[in-house]
Amino acid sequence: MTAPQFPSNLPVEPPRDPTAVAYGQNYQPTWAQQSPMEEPGIAWSRYFSALKRYKWLILFVALAGTGIGFGVTQFMAPAYQTQGTVWISQDVARQGMGSAAQGPIQGDPLVSPGAWADLIKSSSIMDNVVRKLSLYLWPKFARDSAVFAGFQPRQGLRAGAYTLATDATNSHYTLSMNEGKTIVERGVPGDSIGRSVGFAWKPPANVLGPSRTVPFTVVSPRDISTGLISRVDITLPQNSQFIKLTLAGTNPQRTAMILNGIMREFVNTAGELKRRNLTEESKALADQLDTASRALRSAEGSLESFRRSTITLPSEAIMPAPATGMGAGGGTGGTDPMIGNYFGQKAQYLTVQHDIAMLQAIVRDPNNITPDAFIGIPSAQSSLALQAALQDLSKREAALRAARESYTDEHRIVQDLRLSVQTIRTQTLPQVIQSLIADLQTRGTDLNRQMASASTELKNIPPRTIEQMRLQRDVVSRSSLYSMLQQRYAETKLAEAGAIPDVSILDTAVAPLAPSKNTAPMILLLALVVSFGASIGLALLLDHTDPRLRYPEQVTRELGLSILGAVPTIKRSRAGDPDPEEAAQVIESFRTIRMAITNQYDASGSAMLTVSSPGAGDGKSLVCSNLALSFAEAGYRTVLVDGDTRRGQLHAMFGANRRPGLLDLLGGDAPFEAVLRSTTHDRLTLIPCGTRRHRGPELLHSQAMSQFIAELRRRYDVVVVDSPPLGAGVDPFVLAAATQNMLVVLRTGATDRKMAESKLKLLDRLPVRMLGAVLNDIRAQGEYKYYSYLYGYTTSEDDDLPRTSPQVGELTGRT
Repeated sequence: MTAPQFPSNLPVEPPRDPTAVAYGQNYQPTWAQQSPMEEPGIAWSRYFSALKRYKWLILFVALAGTGIGFGVTQFMAPAYQTQGTVWISQDVARQGMGSAAQGPIQGDPLVSPGAWADLIKSSSIMDNVVRKLSLYLWPKFARDSAVFAGFQPRQGLRAGAYTLATDATNSHYTLSMNEGKTIVERGVPGDSIGRSVGFAWKPPANVLGPSRTVPFTVVSPRDISTGLISRVDITLPQNSQFIKLTLAGTNPQRTAMILNGIMREFVNTAGELKRRNLTEESKALADQLDTASRALRSAEGSLESFRRSTITLPSEAIMPAPATGMGAGGGTGGTDPMIGNYFGQKAQYLTVQHDIAMLQAIVRDPNNITPDAFIGIPSAQSSLALQAALQDLSKREAALRAARESYTDEHRIVQDLRLSVQTIRTQTLPQVIQSLIADLQTRGTDLNRQMASASTELKNIPPRTIEQMRLQRDVVSRSSLYSMLQQRYAETKLAEAGAIPDVSILDTAVAPLAPSKNTAPMILLLALVVSFGASIGLALLLDHTDPRLRYPEQVTRELGLSILGAVPTIKRSRAGDPDPEEAAQVIESFRTIRMAITNQYDASGSAMLTVSSPGAGDGKSLVCSNLALSFAEAGYRTVLVDGDTRRGQLHAMFGANRRPGLLDLLGGDAPFEAVLRSTTHDRLTLIPCGTRRHRGPELLHSQAMSQFIAELRRRYDVVVVDSPPLGAGVDPFVLAAATQNMLVVLRTGATDRKMAESKLKLLDRLPVRMLGAVLNDIRAQGEYKYYSYLYGYTTSEDDDLPRTSPQVGELTGRT
């Protein structure tokens, strides 16, 4: 393929690679060769191009997701947290730390410091708070609050959403559920409303008014109190006098009101339980005091009867009088100290044995361990440890009776008290009694050894002196017990009269000004991030599933074609004229394509190629005409053949007649010279498609076609054949086989890759060399950024040079 020599200022074709002769028709430019071992990296530019292409979709999805998130936040109220502090009295705190209380006489603390939290969260307190604050009733509108004055739940309360409506004359009302679908009750305003559903409610008729609708919701009080129990957070540090209560809610004023109600009810309940405990203890002491009084009177009567019966009897010995000053026979002294000592030791020994027997009998049955059981046991009355244990038992039994009036047997306070009573009866008291028995046995052994030496002289001593002494001791012990109970009873009554609650409110709850937890901004931000990420993922998914040609690597890797060049989009001004800089870009692109094609042919022969595209609208005719013009501009004798016998329009681009043309020549209806059309460029000849015929594909595959191609090869340096799209029929394959070379035009954003791949596979079975692909209608950005040329580096022609032919890029046509 040799260009003719003539004087011209046209650009001279750059020297070709000398290896082109060696490689011949199999030569490909170095830049177009693909390395099979090349591993593709992350196509960041492709991702950015996809995001830019779907920017409006991304914006829409992000805004829609943010809008949905904003809508969700409207249904999520912020949480407000309020706090209050309750002070525990110093005596209770000291008891928790093991210190003895000082000051005025008061009752013992109600519970241990650690049990206050259980009392606060008890249903007794929470139910009262719910009822006093009417938390079970929720009017839909605040203006209807006056209607519910005096509303109280009754047994059989039916929870649900209700609507109270009055007629136009305020003579009848209707109570309904489910937004008026279920009628519950009808009646006359001023009468009780909702008795069948557990309402104790009688609003005045003038408060209701005519034609009024009052929607409200009623919830079970126990359900509300259960919810409050789970919402209240209680903090009681060890060895501290302060209980910190925290409550969270959506309404700051209502939350503070509820927490203050809980603290007030807690203080009132604690004070009432303490007074009730003291009352029960005083009742128990009163019963014990009455029993002790009767026992004392009985002991004094027995002693008086005994002395009356023995006052006239002779005494065998005159014993020393006891502390009361009364002698055995009414005497005042004894004649023999030994006798007096013997009888004294004997009396002590018998008393010790008596006490041991009674104590052992009591130990055998722990249920008989009562303060009354030890009244006739002097050693028990004198044992401080035993008396302390008995006092503790009485106190805890009184507290247990008081607790059972307020709580069930399963309540923690009742179980703790019952356990402590059982522990004292079964462990503490038996241990103390066994210790006392051991001491008495030791003492009895000592007395028995002392009496053995004088037993002979004292065997005949009458037992009446012993009986008298026992009766005297009985009177003394019962008198001591009565005095002790009388003193404790007086202290208990005094403590009951001046009972001071063990707890009090130190800091009341205040409505917070700012929410403690507001998830709305986080949800809004999350919705924005998720929707933005989803939009990006959707954009990348759409890009991945897009069947159209978008990126250069789809041409090289998927279709296996080398890219010979890329034709940019021509931007026009508002007047419709092309931008000179954009036109220069188009000119340079066709020069690049021309250079790539030229270097794939042997310099000694003609260059023949068929130009086609996978589908219509890819711009193959535009590329054909401008490519042919570019070869002509380079000095090559170029012929442009319109092989698109179905819809060819190259004649319209050059302003030539369509008939006679190619099909007329092949059909024998016109000679060769008659189908040649001259153009405005003297080195470019056009052969139009001619008369359209149904036998067009057969004519293209005839012997005449082969002769026609041979004639073109003889006359011209470059033969460019414009064929129909590959998907239009057999025509492009016949033309490609005739020229033995094919150039494929692919339009970015329009060409169907799958169809192109399937059509190109058909060429593998034909004697056709695939020159490569030309990318049409690209934008010099993203993946195609480096397919453009430098702007502002064009050459302006001198004004004195004539211009008689169209320039490359000026031809427009069907795309």
